Amino acid sequence: MVSIRRVSISDYKDIYMLNKELGYLYEEEKVREKIKYIIENKKDIILVAYINNNIIGYIHGSEYELLYSDSLINILGFVVKESYRKNGAGTALIDKLEEIAIEKKYSGIRLVSGIDREDAHRFYERNGYIYRKEQKNFIKLFS
Repeated sequence: MVSIRRVSISDYKDIYMLNKELGYLYEEEKVREKIKYIIENKKDIILVAYINNNIIGYIHGSEYELLYSDSLINILGFVVKESYRKNGAGTALIDKLEEIAIEKKYSGIRLVSGIDREDAHRFYERNGYIYRKEQKNFIKLFS
């Protein structure tokens, strides 16, 4: 059975591997530093799904403040190991994040999903999320 808890710093290697599964090659030690920073600042929410003490997924939500909407939680990262998908882990993670968002009086949850991630899109729709619009994603990195 899948269980959910808040992330701890010692989870960084598992988070690193989950990120790699999605194609993100951010350094393992930097993942540890980010988790430590996020835990200490208490602004974001990172939950992990685990079975028998083995982490199989995580969800990362952050406060999303806008000048044209009530406060939301923005899902910044969400992954379940491929071999554990479609067995309730993703639903357990998103349900727990929703529960926390409601407790903290946020008006909802938003997320952006890659256009080619059709299985993920169906998952979100099954969980009550509404497709609103297509967007282009821009970034400017400073060396």
